[in-house]
Amino acid sequence: MSPKRIITFLSIGLFLTALTQKCYCTASHCGDSIMAFLLGWVGMLMGGAAITWLANPALFISWVFFAKRPKWSLVASFAASFISLCFLMFGQVLANESGQYQQITSYHAGYWLWLASCVTMLVGNIYFQRQARLSGTMYS
Repeated sequence: MSPKRIITFLSIGLFLTALTQKCYCTASHCGDSIMAFLLGWVGMLMGGAAITWLANPALFISWVFFAKRPKWSLVASFAASFISLCFLMFGQVLANESGQYQQITSYHAGYWLWLASCVTMLVGNIYFQRQARLSGTMYS
C-alpha cells in the first residue's frame, strides 16, 4: 500500500472513530459526535461554534484530492485543521432548537480524534510536498 493511501486511510479511520465518541460536554449533557456531524450544518446557519462544522467538507476535499491535486488537498487540509482547532475558541454551544446556549465544560475523544484526522491530512500533505521539492519533482 502506498504511503499516501496509508495517510488517507489513517485520517478516515480517525474520523470514523471520532463519530462513535462524545465530542464535548456542557452542564446538562454530552454531545455525540455523530449528531454534531449530521446536524451541524443546521446549527451552522445560526452561527457560533457550529460554524466549525465547515471543517468537514474541507477534510473531505482533502481526502478526495490528496492523490491527484495535492496542492488543493494541502489547502483544504490546512483549512480543515484550522477550522477544527477554532472550536476551542468557542466557550459555548447551541444547546437546543429554541436558541439557548450552554457553556462547554469539557472536550472528549470525539473532538480530539476529529482534530487528529484533520491534522493527519495536513502533516501528510506537508510531508509529501517537502519530499517532492527535495526530489525535484513537481507537486501539482
